[in-house]
Amino acid sequence: MTAPKPAAAAGLTMVVAAMIAAIPMITLVMWFVLAGDGIGDFPGGWAPLVVVALAVAAYSFCELAGFRALALPPGGQPAEIERESWQKFTSSTFVRFALCEAVFLVSIAIAFVVDSYWIVLIGAVLALPLVAWEVWPSRRNQQRFAAALESAGHPSYLLGRPQDY
Repeated sequence: MTAPKPAAAAGLTMVVAAMIAAIPMITLVMWFVLAGDGIGDFPGGWAPLVVVALAVAAYSFCELAGFRALALPPGGQPAEIERESWQKFTSSTFVRFALCEAVFLVSIAIAFVVDSYWIVLIGAVLALPLVAWEVWPSRRNQQRFAAALESAGHPSYLLGRPQDY
Protein backbone atom coordinates (compact mmCIF):
# COMPACT_ATOMS: atom_id res chain seq x y z
CA MET A 1 0.00 0.00 0.00
CA THR A 2 1.35 3.43 -0.83
CA ALA A 3 0.94 6.57 1.20
CA PRO A 4 -1.43 9.21 -0.18
CA LYS A 5 0.25 12.07 -1.98
CA PRO A 6 0.07 15.40 -0.16
CA ALA A 7 -1.83 18.16 -1.94
CA ALA A 8 1.43 20.07 -2.38
CA ALA A 9 2.96 17.12 -4.25
CA ALA A 10 -0.02 16.71 -6.54
CA GLY A 11 -0.12 20.43 -7.31
CA LEU A 12 3.62 20.62 -7.98
CA THR A 13 3.44 17.59 -10.27
CA MET A 14 0.67 19.21 -12.30
CA VAL A 15 2.57 22.51 -12.61
CA VAL A 16 5.82 20.81 -13.62
CA ALA A 17 3.97 18.71 -16.22
CA ALA A 18 2.52 21.88 -17.74
CA MET A 19 5.94 23.54 -17.78
CA ILE A 20 7.53 20.50 -19.45
CA ALA A 21 4.76 20.41 -22.07
CA ALA A 22 5.68 23.95 -23.10
CA ILE A 23 9.02 22.81 -24.55
CA PRO A 24 7.59 20.60 -27.34
CA MET A 25 4.87 23.15 -28.05
CA ILE A 26 7.39 25.98 -28.47
CA THR A 27 9.57 23.67 -30.58
CA LEU A 28 6.64 23.10 -32.92
CA VAL A 29 5.91 26.83 -33.16
CA MET A 30 9.57 27.50 -33.95
CA TRP A 31 9.27 25.09 -36.88
CA PHE A 32 6.94 27.56 -38.58
CA VAL A 33 9.30 30.45 -37.85
CA LEU A 34 12.69 28.95 -38.74
CA ALA A 35 12.07 25.96 -41.01
CA GLY A 36 10.10 27.58 -43.84
CA ASP A 37 12.32 25.96 -46.48
CA GLY A 38 12.70 22.61 -44.72
CA ILE A 39 14.96 21.65 -41.89
CA GLY A 40 18.12 22.53 -43.81
CA ASP A 41 21.71 21.48 -43.26
CA PHE A 42 23.12 20.83 -39.82
CA PRO A 43 25.00 23.94 -38.71
CA GLY A 44 28.64 23.45 -38.01
CA GLY A 45 30.82 25.50 -35.76
CA TRP A 46 30.11 27.02 -32.41
CA ALA A 47 26.29 26.99 -32.17
CA PRO A 48 25.66 23.31 -31.32
CA LEU A 49 28.63 23.28 -28.98
CA VAL A 50 27.29 26.23 -27.00
CA VAL A 51 23.93 24.50 -26.49
CA VAL A 52 25.62 21.27 -25.38
CA ALA A 53 27.90 23.21 -23.02
CA LEU A 54 24.88 24.98 -21.51
CA ALA A 55 23.17 21.62 -20.94
CA VAL A 56 26.26 20.23 -19.23
CA ALA A 57 26.51 23.35 -17.05
CA ALA A 58 22.82 23.20 -16.09
CA TYR A 59 23.08 19.50 -15.25
CA SER A 60 26.24 20.04 -13.21
CA PHE A 61 24.76 22.93 -11.26
CA CYS A 62 21.54 21.03 -10.51
CA GLU A 63 23.43 17.94 -9.35
CA LEU A 64 25.99 19.81 -7.26
CA ALA A 65 23.96 22.67 -5.81
CA GLY A 66 20.34 22.33 -6.91
CA PHE A 67 19.26 20.17 -3.98
CA ARG A 68 20.96 22.11 -1.20
CA ALA A 69 18.92 23.66 1.57
CA LEU A 70 19.40 24.92 5.07
CA ALA A 71 18.72 22.30 7.70
CA LEU A 72 15.40 22.56 9.50
CA PRO A 73 15.48 23.90 13.06
CA PRO A 74 14.26 21.65 15.88
CA GLY A 75 10.67 21.71 17.11
CA GLY A 76 7.37 22.56 15.54
CA GLN A 77 4.24 20.66 14.62
CA PRO A 78 4.65 17.92 11.99
CA ALA A 79 2.00 19.46 9.72
CA GLU A 80 3.72 22.86 9.91
CA ILE A 81 7.15 21.34 9.24
CA GLU A 82 5.77 19.35 6.30
CA ARG A 83 4.20 22.50 4.82
CA GLU A 84 7.45 24.45 5.19
CA SER A 85 9.44 21.56 3.66
CA TRP A 86 7.14 21.45 0.63
CA GLN A 87 7.44 25.23 0.20
CA LYS A 88 11.23 24.97 0.16
CA PHE A 89 11.15 22.00 -2.20
CA THR A 90 8.79 23.82 -4.56
CA SER A 91 11.01 26.90 -4.57
CA SER A 92 14.06 24.75 -5.31
CA THR A 93 12.15 22.98 -8.08
CA PHE A 94 11.39 26.27 -9.83
CA VAL A 95 15.03 27.36 -9.63
CA ARG A 96 16.17 24.06 -11.15
CA PHE A 97 13.50 24.39 -13.85
CA ALA A 98 14.67 27.89 -14.75
CA LEU A 99 18.24 26.65 -15.15
CA CYS A 100 17.28 23.61 -17.21
CA GLU A 101 14.83 25.49 -19.41
CA ALA A 102 17.45 28.17 -20.05
CA VAL A 103 19.22 25.60 -22.24
CA PHE A 104 16.18 25.54 -24.51
CA LEU A 105 15.53 29.28 -24.43
CA VAL A 106 19.12 30.15 -25.26
CA SER A 107 19.02 27.63 -28.11
CA ILE A 108 16.11 29.59 -29.60
CA ALA A 109 18.10 32.81 -29.50
CA ILE A 110 21.12 31.10 -31.05
CA ALA A 111 18.89 29.56 -33.73
CA PHE A 112 17.90 33.04 -34.87
CA VAL A 113 21.54 34.12 -34.99
CA VAL A 114 22.63 31.18 -37.15
CA ASP A 115 19.25 30.86 -38.89
CA SER A 116 18.90 27.12 -38.26
CA TYR A 117 16.04 25.10 -36.81
CA TRP A 118 18.52 22.37 -35.91
CA ILE A 119 19.68 24.42 -32.92
CA VAL A 120 16.12 24.55 -31.54
CA LEU A 121 15.89 20.77 -31.94
CA ILE A 122 19.18 20.26 -30.15
CA GLY A 123 18.03 22.53 -27.33
CA ALA A 124 14.70 20.70 -27.00
CA VAL A 125 16.30 17.24 -27.13
CA LEU A 126 18.74 18.22 -24.39
CA ALA A 127 16.32 20.23 -22.25
CA LEU A 128 13.44 17.72 -22.10
CA PRO A 129 15.31 14.87 -20.38
CA LEU A 130 17.24 17.37 -18.28
CA VAL A 131 14.02 18.92 -16.98
CA ALA A 132 12.42 15.52 -16.50
CA TRP A 133 15.39 14.24 -14.47
CA GLU A 134 16.22 17.31 -12.40
CA VAL A 135 12.82 18.97 -11.96
CA TRP A 136 10.10 16.31 -11.89
CA PRO A 137 9.02 15.88 -8.22
CA SER A 138 10.07 12.24 -8.23
CA ARG A 139 10.95 10.15 -5.20
CA ARG A 140 14.64 10.60 -6.06
CA ASN A 141 14.42 14.38 -6.04
CA GLN A 142 12.30 14.44 -2.89
CA GLN A 143 14.79 12.16 -1.10
CA ARG A 144 17.75 14.31 -2.13
CA PHE A 145 16.06 17.48 -0.91
CA ALA A 146 14.77 15.82 2.27
CA ALA A 147 18.33 14.71 3.08
CA ALA A 148 19.46 18.34 2.93
CA LEU A 149 16.58 19.52 5.10
CA GLU A 150 17.18 16.74 7.62
CA SER A 151 20.96 17.19 7.79
CA ALA A 152 20.72 18.45 11.39
CA GLY A 153 18.79 15.35 12.41
CA HIS A 154 15.27 16.78 12.48
CA PRO A 155 12.54 15.24 10.29
CA SER A 156 11.24 17.21 7.31
CA TYR A 157 8.21 15.01 6.56
CA LEU A 158 8.80 15.75 2.88
CA LEU A 159 8.49 12.04 2.16
CA GLY A 160 5.44 11.72 4.40
CA ARG A 161 4.69 11.34 8.08
CA PRO A 162 4.78 8.05 10.01
CA GLN A 163 0.96 7.81 10.21
CA ASP A 164 0.81 7.86 6.40
CA TYR A 165 2.54 4.46 6.13
